[in-house]
Amino acid sequence: MPIAEGSAIPADVEGFVMRDGAPTKVSLGEALGNGKSILFGIPGAFTPTCTNDHLPSFAGSADALAAAGIENVVCLSTNDIFVLTTWNKQHGGENVTMLADGNGDITRALDLGLDGSGLGLGFRTTRFAMVVEGGSVKALNVEESPGSCTVSAASSILERA
Repeated sequence: MPIAEGSAIPADVEGFVMRDGAPTKVSLGEALGNGKSILFGIPGAFTPTCTNDHLPSFAGSADALAAAGIENVVCLSTNDIFVLTTWNKQHGGENVTMLADGNGDITRALDLGLDGSGLGLGFRTTRFAMVVEGGSVKALNVEESPGSCTVSAASSILERA
């Protein structure tokens, strides 16, 4: 069953961020920090909805996110950290941390994966956004279709922050 509002995040499961130009293993808890954070998931960097809608919604909302007390904005994907870093440089913003889940460990622990094998994509993170505060899920919005970006956009999850 997918993680639910009120649940503790699986803080110890690990992925990768880029630090000082090198992939660095971090736990989900470390990536999110202790304050109020947003974790949003995408099926794939450089795909149309992720590139044109989802990432820009967070990259362009830095002021609104800060005003809502959001300390960290983390993008989770089953892409590798090199792809995510390049994608963020081309389409994102400094206010978004890329968290690579290349093996799908975090995605599986959250139970927020999807089967993209019909499109040759394999196992992917579904499109979602959640507010995490004090290690617990305060709000969770999951898209019904991974090609949509409505309830998981920055403006929608901010309404629940």
